[in-house]
Amino acid sequence: MNLRRSLLIIAVLLSGTLLQAQSAKKLSKQDLSGAYSEFSFTTFETSVFHKNDSLSKVFLNLQLDDFAFLPDTMGGALKAYIGVFYELYRDWDSKLPYDTGSLVVIDSTSVGKALEMIIDLDVEIAYPSQQILIVTLSDLSDPEKRTSKIIPIHKVIKNGHQNFKLTDENGFVLFGNALQKDRYFRLEYSDTSVSKVFIRYYSRTFPLAKPPFVLVKDVTYKFEPDSFYTINLEQGRSPLLELPYNGIYHFQTDLQQPEGLTLYHFDEGFPVVNTPAQAVAPLRYLTTQREYDQLIKYKDYKVAVDSFWLQRASNKPERAKNMIKRYYMRVETANREFTSYHEGWKTDRGLIYIIYGPPSEVYREENEEEWVYGERGNPMSIKFYFSKADNPFSENDFRLQRSASYKTSWYIAIENWRR
Repeated sequence: MNLRRSLLIIAVLLSGTLLQAQSAKKLSKQDLSGAYSEFSFTTFETSVFHKNDSLSKVFLNLQLDDFAFLPDTMGGALKAYIGVFYELYRDWDSKLPYDTGSLVVIDSTSVGKALEMIIDLDVEIAYPSQQILIVTLSDLSDPEKRTSKIIPIHKVIKNGHQNFKLTDENGFVLFGNALQKDRYFRLEYSDTSVSKVFIRYYSRTFPLAKPPFVLVKDVTYKFEPDSFYTINLEQGRSPLLELPYNGIYHFQTDLQQPEGLTLYHFDEGFPVVNTPAQAVAPLRYLTTQREYDQLIKYKDYKVAVDSFWLQRASNKPERAKNMIKRYYMRVETANREFTSYHEGWKTDRGLIYIIYGPPSEVYREENEEEWVYGERGNPMSIKFYFSKADNPFSENDFRLQRSASYKTSWYIAIENWRR
């Protein structure tokens, strides 16, 4: 079981100054595909909390066993040197960040231990503003080991989701919007004068994403909850809470506005695929309706999953294991990156990521993402465009601009998985 602990040593190198001249391209014209790479040396989670009108806290959750612990001198103690670098852009048309900062974390006590480390950064962000923060994490023992995350900053209104912070019973920051049953948490709100939070609960199920050539109707959200209740805050902090049922929990401080913090309770173990029953559902993307109906008739879902992949792998167990690992790693990545009002693997971006793999190039604007498989200027490349939906529950809901032109590439991609 992983243990959380806070940062031990921080050596601040630079903050609030431009480190170096970068590309003259606008941020929207820069390739950001590294944020979705499946070959990153590590993954990390982020959380943003607007502490006041001028200062925001950015929290990072690191997996320490992904970093190399090496002796700093001949026979010296083993240490990991972890680099954190951030760039803050005013908008997607900016060519250069207006603020940057970096720090080095030195750890010598976690050798061989599966521990998590939480790092927090103080970033000066003024209210009201909507900006883009890019955080890059690197293992300083190897310049090739680096990975980045794009973090949209929403500091336009006082009751948005980044004005809330989640902590566990020990006071450690919790990451992500999906919590399991029996995961107790406290809610903290930036305005300590607020004494009540209103919670709307929705028990909803949503369909899987359709193939990219299938046209679908836009979802109309019904904002009427299945239940409604309130909790009291003391100095901006709630008592210990939990999410007892699967569904959507929308926390608000102002019922006249739709904004707030949305938390989700999905299947146990999320974002990881933990059970054979959970492994069956994503196979719907690779199967005909008849094949899928046969799979869910199995009394033992492990037998169902194994038989499906063994058949795809021509009864070669080692090849089947590799296919299973690759497919469900993509399902997990989709859950981490693309979850909005339902699980990431069920979304349009999750569908494309799982079937086609990570895109070669990614270009982002405020309300749109472009994914390129191949090269952007090559007419033979496949391009997918996703538009941000107006969703009261999530800022991470992007819908595919569907087209019949994707039909051929879709069936080729599916056949590559099936043969």
